[in-house]
Amino acid sequence: MQDLAIAYPPLLVLGLAAAGALIGLVGGLLGIGGGVIAVPLLLELWSALALPAAERTLLAVGTAQAVILLSALVAARAHARAGTIDAGVARAWAPAMLAGAALGLLAAPWIPPGPARLGFALIAALLGVQLLLGGRFRLAAAPPQGALGTLPPGLIGAASAALGIGAGTLSGPVLSALGVPLGRAVGAGAVFNLVVAGPAVLAFAWQGLGRPGLPPDAVGYVALGATVLLAGPAMLVAPFAARLSARLPVGLLRRVFALCLFGIALRLVARGG
Repeated sequence: MQDLAIAYPPLLVLGLAAAGALIGLVGGLLGIGGGVIAVPLLLELWSALALPAAERTLLAVGTAQAVILLSALVAARAHARAGTIDAGVARAWAPAMLAGAALGLLAAPWIPPGPARLGFALIAALLGVQLLLGGRFRLAAAPPQGALGTLPPGLIGAASAALGIGAGTLSGPVLSALGVPLGRAVGAGAVFNLVVAGPAVLAFAWQGLGRPGLPPDAVGYVALGATVLLAGPAMLVAPFAARLSARLPVGLLRRVFALCLFGIALRLVARGG
């Protein structure tokens, strides 16, 4: 208990809870998953741990996957009740996404922290561009079929699993660019979060079992205290934010959060190991 109090002093608890509320806010208003906020925050939080940079990255990604999983359970249930899950999109993309996630999980321990950080920064910047464009960018009128059609979900699954970004966060802009209306993509994204985050949490927990130097609340590369402190407020705030989205200037919010994403990307590029 004393170790937990040292690992999570009051100011840190408040900071994580505030970050969790922000995750719920942007998730409810804009459909952005928590990983894009949680991973950079956790990398900063654990920068002083006596762990190699690669293991700090795995700990941040594994914990972010747990946050995504808990948030996705609530979101998927809400979308199922509302009937907003596009079963066709979910069925078409889920198998390839799961296969891609398996490859991403196998690769994650071998990705050097520098390239992992740069990959995350690139995705954050691209999401920022997508927010500024407001879904106007189009690559095709419809998603590709056949073998080529497995490529987008496979890549999304691999990147999501390896870097700790919600699969739904990535699938929304990609589906939009492939001609799928955003309303159809959002509910499927909640399912994709479950498809990737569920196996990812188990994999990161197992990979880190018995590793020295991890926080006292860690199960492998998943820190339970940080997970609860981030996911709890996010799960409380997200439903209210979703209801507010129709009454707030979402265009302005998109631009503000895009700037935040660009700031996250620049910080990740600039920071050391």
